[in-house]
Amino acid sequence: MKPKTLEEACTALTAALVDCLEMLGHARDEPQPATRLYTYDDLAQMLGKSKSTVREWVRAGEFGESVTVGSSTRVTQAGVDKFIADHSGPVKKQPSKARTRANRTVAAHKGQPLGI
Repeated sequence: MKPKTLEEACTALTAALVDCLEMLGHARDEPQPATRLYTYDDLAQMLGKSKSTVREWVRAGEFGESVTVGSSTRVTQAGVDKFIADHSGPVKKQPSKARTRANRTVAAHKGQPLGI
């Protein structure tokens, strides 16, 4: 339905804006998903490190901003994600110390240990 006058157009637009604002207001009232909080023990177990190492990392800011709950410090899921992103990447390949058959043969001719 096309408005006939400017006043009808403004009224229709106002009604549409009010509807949008009401929907936005209701969206804000919806509960936000709970953020997972990790203790030092949780992180130590997850990362395979000691609790004291994890505590040092948290204090150094490796996990971003920490959260204090009562008297204990917790790390958010976002902090864990940040830590993983900052500390993951290509793994540097270490040169192999194992000797191949050809290397053992050369080593034997030079009188070196065979590495068997």
